[in-house]
Amino acid sequence: MSKALAFISNNAAQALTSGANVSPGTAQHGFGCTRCGRTVQLSGTNINLRESGYYQVDVGATVSATAAGNVTLSLYQDGALVAQGSEAIAAADGPASISFPASVKVNCSSALTLVVTSTAGAPIVTNIYTTIEKA
Repeated sequence: MSKALAFISNNAAQALTSGANVSPGTAQHGFGCTRCGRTVQLSGTNINLRESGYYQVDVGATVSATAAGNVTLSLYQDGALVAQGSEAIAAADGPASISFPASVKVNCSSALTLVVTSTAGAPIVTNIYTTIEKA
């Protein structure tokens, strides 16, 4: 059994500029507490991991762009790239799905952010979800 779990989602369409942080949304389900509150907490566009250990992170989203090109969704831990997924958008506003797993190690506390980039046009992110499980 895991020590902490969070399922975070955002179904709203987010029209962003390339290189912008994606809003992960709100916690739908979760459990696990440290001395100071939840083990996994949301703060703006950051997902804060507040306890040392190993975490499994799964990310998925529907993406598109205002022009044909590639859209990439990247997961960063404290500013360092951890994992990413990319899909080709064949025509303006054509949807594609991106999903990828990642594992992160936290020594004390850490912040995860999701960043979207596009090679052409402005990226759009909808139906994003993030599942985080602490072993």
